[in-house]
Amino acid sequence: MYEQEKQLVAEAALTYVKDGMIVGLGTGSTTERFIKALGPLVQAGLQIRGVATSLATVKLADQLQIPLIDLEEGMEIDVTVDGIDQIDGQFQTIKGGGGALFREKIVALMSRELLYLTDSSKFVHHLSGPLPVELDSFALPYVRQRLRDKHVSATLRVKDDRPFVTDGGHVILDVDVSAISDVRLFAKEVKSWSGVLETGYFERQPDHVLTVEEGKVKRIAHPRLRDGGGLV
Repeated sequence: MYEQEKQLVAEAALTYVKDGMIVGLGTGSTTERFIKALGPLVQAGLQIRGVATSLATVKLADQLQIPLIDLEEGMEIDVTVDGIDQIDGQFQTIKGGGGALFREKIVALMSRELLYLTDSSKFVHHLSGPLPVELDSFALPYVRQRLRDKHVSATLRVKDDRPFVTDGGHVILDVDVSAISDVRLFAKEVKSWSGVLETGYFERQPDHVLTVEEGKVKRIAHPRLRDGGGLV
């Protein structure tokens, strides 16, 4: 069911991409569907330039002949399309399930408009995580001890029986924040610890979210935009 919803929102997101745009290309299963749908439009003549948030996205864009630029060339990204792990009623979001949270966050911060794609399972009343925390592997014992002191559990992310390594060469702790009353403040504190590069709590909230209700795509605007504004 959720796979069908992902495909629906991925295809609907194409309408927000216009000729001449610089487009941030996110990472993850839902965004992959969007990029695969975008490729044929580019091959048919749509003039865009993409900014990739991961090496996996670079590879996919290259396969689909989507031209890419680096951040210095795209200092203002017109719209970034990305997936999401959790979102609450205040548009607080957790991302990073695909392991690209640091680069995704930088691209999000440089985007004029931010559009997230999600199936209905990602909407929650309270952010429970896991909250990805990207850190230098040398700091792993220290950060784990700080979390234990707070009685917060965390699991080292593993892939193919080895610690998962990000594009930047770091490791990820997936932190259980289900008992944390204010995830924003908790994430801010964790980010201040030595050795931590970034967390999956995204301070730059999306302008719009595309999801599916009763089989139809629905666009939900951020509360600050519900009296006007929108994607170009």
